[in-house]
Amino acid sequence: MLDWDDLRSFLAIARHGNLSAAARALKVTQTTMGRRLEVLHARAGARLLQKTPTGFVLTPAGERVMANVERMEAEALSVERAITGEDTRISGEVRITTVETFGARVLVPLLKPLLDRQPELSIELITDTRALSLSRREADIALRLAAFEQHEAVVRRVGDMAFALYAAPAYLEAHGAPDFGAGAAGHAIVALQDDLALLPEAKRLADLAPRARVALRANSRDAQFQAAVAGYGLAFLPCYLGHGTQGLLEVPVAGDRLVRGIWLGVHRDTRHVSRLRLVIEAVAAGLKSLEWRLNPPKCS
Repeated sequence: MLDWDDLRSFLAIARHGNLSAAARALKVTQTTMGRRLEVLHARAGARLLQKTPTGFVLTPAGERVMANVERMEAEALSVERAITGEDTRISGEVRITTVETFGARVLVPLLKPLLDRQPELSIELITDTRALSLSRREADIALRLAAFEQHEAVVRRVGDMAFALYAAPAYLEAHGAPDFGAGAAGHAIVALQDDLALLPEAKRLADLAPRARVALRANSRDAQFQAAVAGYGLAFLPCYLGHGTQGLLEVPVAGDRLVRGIWLGVHRDTRHVSRLRLVIEAVAAGLKSLEWRLNPPKCS
């Protein structure tokens, strides 16, 4: 009979394409992951995954069983969520996923008072640009700046995050104020990488400064922030990073600030778990108290 752990390993490898990423997803060693795959192949009497130079791919046999194993996973996770939903303990681990800089700069200090009051509670913070699945229990709580695509998630808006244009005083002294009517010609910008070009803040910067040269591209908010402080050029940053920061000035632009909603999601089957509710309310209250920092008044 096939073992469920081996089938979970098959799904993880099929989704991630390699043993190391699949092992991290299931919190086992790469050696364990490889051993489970070989045991599965031996028990099934057929190879379900084939290793190629670019990673593991499904064989025809793997393609035939993939949907069946995914249905098994959905049922197993449903049972697990139903059991977890009855858990009234405050102790235990809560896994939160969000983007790196927001997690490090905002959530980490925000959650410290809660952990002081509830020492049996533990937080696992997963900072990832990917939208981790609440249904597959990759995370318990997700904080995002966009609408949730997972229909089983219960979602609420817990705050707003404003963005503004910033530059180092030395940069502005050397280059002058940008002329946005002329597309900020003669200026340099710190931009997001091309795969993030459709984000609202990336589009706003492209609209403001189409004639500026790109001095640096990065997929990290912290890297963009440090580049702006170092004088690389104009950067469109979350206000919680730029507002009031020594070494940065907000560059006035016409029109309203770009403001994105901060959305919190939890799976509907686990939304009543005591420790999750405690963390959710702490996050919601904490973000409300930080409104002055996340969405400060626009400079005149």
